[in-house]
Amino acid sequence: MKNILLKTSLKVKIAIIVGIITVIAGITAISYAFSAKDTKPEETDAIVEISVIEEIPEEIPEKPIEEEEEEISEENQEEKEEDVAPPKTVTYQNKTIEIPKSTVATVNSNEDAEKNKKTGGEEVSQEKAEEMFENVGQKSMGIDVSAHQGKIDWAKVKQSGVDFAIIRCGFRGQTEGKIYEDTYFKTNVSKATANGIKVGIYFYSTAINETEALEEAAWVVNKIAPYHITYPVVYDFEDFGRYRCQGVSGKEGTQNALAFLNYVKSAGYEPMMYANKNDITNKMSRSSFTCKFWLAHYTEQTDYKGSFNMWQYTSKGSVPGIAGRVDMNIAYFNYGKVAEPKHTHEYKTLVGKEKEPTCESEGNKTLRCSCGETKTEYKPQLGHSFTEWEIAKDPTIENEGIQKRTCTRCGKEETKKLDKLPKPTQTPEPIETTKPEEPCTHIYVLSDKKQATCLEDGYEIKKCTRCNNEERIILKKVGHIEGEWIIDKEATEQEEGTRHQICISCRETLKIEKIPIKEKEENKVISEEM
Repeated sequence: MKNILLKTSLKVKIAIIVGIITVIAGITAISYAFSAKDTKPEETDAIVEISVIEEIPEEIPEKPIEEEEEEISEENQEEKEEDVAPPKTVTYQNKTIEIPKSTVATVNSNEDAEKNKKTGGEEVSQEKAEEMFENVGQKSMGIDVSAHQGKIDWAKVKQSGVDFAIIRCGFRGQTEGKIYEDTYFKTNVSKATANGIKVGIYFYSTAINETEALEEAAWVVNKIAPYHITYPVVYDFEDFGRYRCQGVSGKEGTQNALAFLNYVKSAGYEPMMYANKNDITNKMSRSSFTCKFWLAHYTEQTDYKGSFNMWQYTSKGSVPGIAGRVDMNIAYFNYGKVAEPKHTHEYKTLVGKEKEPTCESEGNKTLRCSCGETKTEYKPQLGHSFTEWEIAKDPTIENEGIQKRTCTRCGKEETKKLDKLPKPTQTPEPIETTKPEEPCTHIYVLSDKKQATCLEDGYEIKKCTRCNNEERIILKKVGHIEGEWIIDKEATEQEEGTRHQICISCRETLKIEKIPIKEKEENKVISEEM
């Protein structure tokens, strides 16, 4: 196409030159130009057309739409879930704070500065810790954990004598400054609470200013609202001179901590500051913190001169239920009961598709609360509903027989063998033909059967293979067997719940009951003992 248009342009130029030399040649050229106009576009149009062709070649096909779609990674999926979890912003002291997006961190993430935290102290078991601090007055023995402890058996931890656990809910990345949720946060909080261990929360901060510290606090408060948080919510800053925080001064670190702690207090949680002996002595202002203070000093007897309410005395602790080392603490205060969550879940939104139960597998559906938390509800498997046994192959003296039944729901077949018929006993021919015929020695085989149910009798019918005599046996009904109660709707402080009981044998609903409304517990002021 391009070559044709260029040739046309050359012919026009030649025609103009010839027209100047001779009128006849000019007339000829004009005639040729008009004839060309009927079949070719004008030169101006041709240039535009060439430009378009060069920019978008016709021979290159468009890329299919499905190939252009960006593949969503697991991390992006997590961010997408965070996007729909309200609130996105909160108002604090007439300021609008945007709750940062976050993703669930991988174990030993490169952004997790805490994995490089210095360890120290004596190797102390939970049993030894009880002996070491048995005479210090009122105390609670506890641990603090994160994803670095891996999967924890919280039942064993409770049995060992641990009273409380300060659990990491998340951290800010050491380079890019993104918020990450601790891999085991939700599991640790839920299972620790379920095993009667009182729970506190800490966030590992790399905030470089007050704005970031407030964002971290807003994220933490939003994240922990559904859980029973009894012990304090802790601000943990340890990265003076490191990573993205290398320019943060002691004064700025103190201001950032106060911003975080004051927000936590305004949300109804008890705040607590965490720092090691060196940082609180040489960098931060201890007198600025009026809340509880958690001292990290790995020694058998600290020589820190200031006041503190909790002491992290080793990072080399060992506790049943935790593989490897764990930080161990003693708190010089205690709480009498587990705190109520500040958010009550209402699971209404279906996530994905509901799976209906089958004869051999349970059903389930996952529901999401407006806060983003999910809960999976399960339905028990239905169990097979078989027809009565039918004889598919009659037994003989030489071969076994076969019985068969079929599930009316899924079509599964079951078979079982019937014993071979016994060989008849050989008897001599009667000598006297007038002797009356002897009664039949019956040999019975099962010919029909109906299984007894909870409410109806069944039966077995056996026939003699010699004389067709029939014997009928009644199978007594078994009656309902009461199973466990199944909760359909949990009771709250505002409305009753419901539950029902089913028969274990036939799965018929036997009873339906209401669950009384939960009693409201009065808030109690718990004194702080320094």
